[in-house]
Amino acid sequence: MTSKRAGRGTLVLVVGPSGSGKDSILGGVETALGKDRDFYFPRRDITRPGAFGGEPYRSLSVDEFQDQKAKGAYSLSWFAHGLSYGIPKVIERQLDNGHHVVVNVSRGVIPEARQRLQPVRIVSIEVPQETLRHRLKGRNRESESEIELRLERAAAFKIKGQDVFGLNNESTLDSAVEKFVALLTEISQAMENARAH
Repeated sequence: MTSKRAGRGTLVLVVGPSGSGKDSILGGVETALGKDRDFYFPRRDITRPGAFGGEPYRSLSVDEFQDQKAKGAYSLSWFAHGLSYGIPKVIERQLDNGHHVVVNVSRGVIPEARQRLQPVRIVSIEVPQETLRHRLKGRNRESESEIELRLERAAAFKIKGQDVFGLNNESTLDSAVEKFVALLTEISQAMENARAH
């Protein structure tokens, strides 16, 4: 059961190019925060087989996803790389109850989130191109040409605004998780201070 807190929570959107380590970092952050009820990590609906691995998510068929979307089940949704993604509407109740929601999204939904779901903070995961190339090759998911296309998109991946925080993931996963937890603590404290004044 969700407890009521003073003030509205912050929506923390995590973005970054494919291979930047978003899922691994988020998994580590959720584990590090443990039972801290200030933070909520929603499970995304994805039209991808459930045995794919990586992040925990709810696997839906294309028809099931479209049915859920038509019923207004998603606060944010998008289509990318042949898959549909949906963030459950429950995040809005969590935000209203003062919890900070942390979720991996496509940069394409940022304008909508900024318009409808304030306060919003964006954490942009940044990785040098050569490190990204090495990671993408190590996944064995794409051909060389597909990897180069991803790298081109990554080079053009720039999110700007006073609500954007860059997080470098060139080093170890533990280091990135530690930096992310510190950033979430900073965001949470800033919101608490704003509520107090």
